[in-house]
Amino acid sequence: MLNKELFFVFVPGISAILFALGGTKISDTCPGWKGWRRFILPCIYCIACIMAHIVIWKAIFVTLLACFVFSLGYGEGKSWIYRTFVGCYYALITLPIGLSVWNIYTALGFIVMFWLSNQEETGHIFVWKICENAFGALCGIQLAFLLCK
Repeated sequence: MLNKELFFVFVPGISAILFALGGTKISDTCPGWKGWRRFILPCIYCIACIMAHIVIWKAIFVTLLACFVFSLGYGEGKSWIYRTFVGCYYALITLPIGLSVWNIYTALGFIVMFWLSNQEETGHIFVWKICENAFGALCGIQLAFLLCK
């Protein structure tokens, strides 16, 4: 039987890497690809759900929800109310399989870190790639927590 603690090792780590990789320019000749975050990461969530013996329709629903939510833009021109909703939506990607306190931490973490990254006093500390890694890790933790129940 699979040691469920491995979900805590791999899912948050892979989630942090792929979330931050989505949108990162690779080189002067190779642009970034948001598909890492929007499509590949949700597919990995689906695989993790299946490995944890989650019913297939729930695993697919988590995947589709993550694809949708990770495709929401929150950059320039978006209001803080909209960005707050995006953070709350990130917290709901595990809704088909359950909720935990980590869903609240995900929403709060997104909103607070996004705000801190945009402040003159703290923007140099909360640089964007650190924030993206944290957003991905939080999404991965909320999923891993439910998969380990």
